[in-house]
Amino acid sequence: ITMMWKLAFPLLAALLAVGFGQDPEGGVDANPNDPETALKVAMEEYNKASPDIYLYKVMKVIKVQIKVGFEYTLTVTIARTVCKKGSMADVDGPCPIFTDPEYQCRFVVFHSEWFQRWVLLENKCS
Repeated sequence: ITMMWKLAFPLLAALLAVGFGQDPEGGVDANPNDPETALKVAMEEYNKASPDIYLYKVMKVIKVQIKVGFEYTLTVTIARTVCKKGSMADVDGPCPIFTDPEYQCRFVVFHSEWFQRWVLLENKCS
């Protein structure tokens, strides 16, 4: 029995160490500054789908996780800008923020290597 514990303990310790930094869905924490393209796709799709006439932009990146296969889960706060959809203003540019409250959003964006395109799989804001 002692020999079994000597073998099992290192294996259990390794499994627990690998598990830290992952969420229950299997993502690994990443640098919040890394997913520029994923974030841009998320905001473009959010603004297209939003019934609001004004554009929204990211105020703060809270958390970024990456799954194997180039799936990004982004937790961000967004806010409404004074720039209207269809205007010449760019949401990444000088669009001042309204004083409206910010919303926390969770975006899941997938990059398909095969098709060379980005897809917004999920967007939930509250």
